Amino acid sequence: MSYSELFDPIEIGNVTIKNRIAMAPMNPGLAGPNGYHTDTNTAWYATRARGGFGLIITECCVMNPHRWNGSEILNPSMFSDYRYYRYHSEMVQLIHEYNGCKIFMQLSPGWGRQGHPHVESPDCPSGAPSAIPLRVDFRNLNKGWEKQTKRISPALSELVPDFDVFRKMNDEEYAEARELLIKGMMEVSPDTVHLMLGDTPRELTIPEIVDLEDRFAVQANDAYMLGYDGIEVHAPHGYLLHSFLSPRSNQRHDEYGGSLENRARFLLNIIEKTRKKIGPDKAFGVRLSGDDLMPGGITHDEVKKVVEWCTAAGANFFNISQGSYENPGAAFAPDGENDFLRWAPGFKESSGGLPVITPNYIKPETACEALRTGHTDLISLGRQAIADPFWPAKVKEGREKDIVRCVRCQRCYMNLMISHWLECTVNPTAGREKHYPELWINTPSLDKKIDRFKGKAKGLAQI
Repeated sequence: MSYSELFDPIEIGNVTIKNRIAMAPMNPGLAGPNGYHTDTNTAWYATRARGGFGLIITECCVMNPHRWNGSEILNPSMFSDYRYYRYHSEMVQLIHEYNGCKIFMQLSPGWGRQGHPHVESPDCPSGAPSAIPLRVDFRNLNKGWEKQTKRISPALSELVPDFDVFRKMNDEEYAEARELLIKGMMEVSPDTVHLMLGDTPRELTIPEIVDLEDRFAVQANDAYMLGYDGIEVHAPHGYLLHSFLSPRSNQRHDEYGGSLENRARFLLNIIEKTRKKIGPDKAFGVRLSGDDLMPGGITHDEVKKVVEWCTAAGANFFNISQGSYENPGAAFAPDGENDFLRWAPGFKESSGGLPVITPNYIKPETACEALRTGHTDLISLGRQAIADPFWPAKVKEGREKDIVRCVRCQRCYMNLMISHWLECTVNPTAGREKHYPELWINTPSLDKKIDRFKGKAKGLAQI
């Protein structure tokens, strides 16, 4: 079967991407304790560049320098000031050696109510639009999440042998059962409770919001100066910008709350200020959840209006996701294939046809069909890029049978949630790529320069 559509080039702003396959932004938890990029990060991304991805989108890099940025056990990469720049510069230069692979930074103003107080600032809650804590609905834990939750907490299996008992409950039944479950978890597995119940955040002041808007433009501009080809604003999944967009988490009564236009103001100001700073041509887009998928959340119709406003403000591409941490089974880690494409037509229509990136693929035939329909312009691989960094190269060479397929077990996610090292059930090298340079060091032009330099030092005596 021909998959030629996957390997057509595409332009986003002033950037030409060699194919239609992107690595989805994912936080692998490989940054250092203070958020510095490491050799492990560099090897992680270089392996995917070696595997043929035309576009790498980084994990969300947090530009918020304040104590209330919303720390998280995922240990995100930081990009708040010049201390972090050289490590990013090193990585970007290497990624560009892989046959013109492009790399976009996903830039984030913080975790919002999905964050926790920093370990060094336990007195300082995470900043959010309103003081509304995260509450995961247990009915929204799919089979993968159920399996991993029980893996890390065997006592939970005795407490709840089958989560289907929750999935079949109505709201009234669940409200009563939930209190009993939380009480039981506190007794048998207190360490897992923080995964389901967030800390109460602090409502941000208007000067604090404006400060982030201004800082975002500066940090985005600096990322381009370091060689990043594009920037993606991190606004999905219930994080800070999403929590402003959603009436479920934003109950403010000022110019940043209430109407959809007010709830979108933070995001739109970031786009306008950044576009003014970086100029008209650079690749600069937004990742948004197509729908909250929770009662009282932002709807797809509202998201389409936000997409329209983002386009007018200066965004020139969009990356689609869905949901938030409150609905982890349907959000960024669903069980199915191609679940996100349903939002793509709305994004395309509302943006006037701007490039759209759609994630969640395992099968090349499904990914290719998504492009053929015209609903999306690039496909992205998340968990599948963890399972097999060489998916693009294998597809192009007709070696589909050699693809190591993601089994949707959620081990990669759960290990991050419990501060364990990243693991993949089907790829034992995931997160350990720096130990296997033979998998990814294949940069002919750079190697030629290095060999020339080494040749001029060959045979020198020690003096």
